[in-house]
Amino acid sequence: FSGSGKTTTCTKYAYYHQKKGWKPALVCADTFRAGAFDQLKQNATKAKIPFYGSYMESDPVKIAEEGVERFKKENCDLIIVDTSGRHKQEAALFEEMRQVAEATKPDLVIFVMDSSIGQAAFDQAQAFKQSVAVGAVIVTKMDGHAKGGGALSAVAATKSPVIFIGTGEHMDEFEVFDVKPFVSRLLGMGDLSGFMDKIQEVVPMDQQPELLQMLSEGTFTLRIMYEQFQNLLKMGPIGQVFSMLPGFSSELMPKGREKESQAKIKRYMTMMDSMTNEELDSTNPKLMNESRMMRIARGSGRPLRDVMEMLDEYKRLAKVWSKMKGLKIPKKGEMSALSRNMNAQHMSKVLPPQMLKQIGGMGGLQSLMKQMGGGKDMKDMMGMLGGGGDN
Repeated sequence: FSGSGKTTTCTKYAYYHQKKGWKPALVCADTFRAGAFDQLKQNATKAKIPFYGSYMESDPVKIAEEGVERFKKENCDLIIVDTSGRHKQEAALFEEMRQVAEATKPDLVIFVMDSSIGQAAFDQAQAFKQSVAVGAVIVTKMDGHAKGGGALSAVAATKSPVIFIGTGEHMDEFEVFDVKPFVSRLLGMGDLSGFMDKIQEVVPMDQQPELLQMLSEGTFTLRIMYEQFQNLLKMGPIGQVFSMLPGFSSELMPKGREKESQAKIKRYMTMMDSMTNEELDSTNPKLMNESRMMRIARGSGRPLRDVMEMLDEYKRLAKVWSKMKGLKIPKKGEMSALSRNMNAQHMSKVLPPQMLKQIGGMGGLQSLMKQMGGGKDMKDMMGMLGGGGDN
């Protein structure tokens, strides 16, 4: 659909598979929108992905056929055809899409949809499915859009599997959609299974047990906060892991304000340098009385309100941390116990009412949960994608 970020999504999709060892290629069959080919060309060049399009040819079917043929000869194993956007009223554009599909015989047709349309997504997805065999859906602009849940539940109601969600402008802000981590993230628990995979992916083996042990104990001292701040500033392996925790990423390091955030973290660390070992290792919040705070303020040359702000930050992060208590450490790629045991009934009780409403009530939640029951459909879907197809 127009304006939903299709061209960007095509490149992200190609880039995602390229990193997994595929040999992707992009074909621009959008002759409707001025500048579409330029955009695709720019994106593809940046991601070092071969592309094909034409400034002269106005027939999208012809371009699609030529592009697919060319890349098949070059042994590309994932050919992505970007078509014009359309709205459900535009019969002619749907006809054009049918012709492109007929000519290229794709293994998978993906419907790209902007999450900001909320529940209206049902009609769009339905119209799309009626004119061409949609195999999957990618929902874009999920970076903090208020209507995202509604869009997802609406798509789930059309029984179309959502395979990826776009979470930002950048090439790698694109993730495989799996409903349970997604819902747990809505709940503010962070994406625990993704978090576990990330630990296993980036943290050196010898540091993993210690880190997981620390997390599962759920006790968060000022010293642990200090060490995690160091990790975040270095953004080394452990920093990447912590940036996935809900309290650390969104509030501490908001996108686009990294410099500011780093300065704030360094300020907090300066104040913590003026603390005693007893204060850094204590789990007793009552320990920090006014005279201690005054001493820390003097020692670090900061006003008292800064010390109080830093201690408030500590309390907030300690609360996030405590949710990790008793974390079962799953084997690589397995769901964390938390996500695995969630069902719609349980979820409806813990979701804030306005969020439940946004997802489309209990029905919307159930269709979302059912749509990806246990992630099996997702694996089947990826199997289809990996079925040695061409475009």
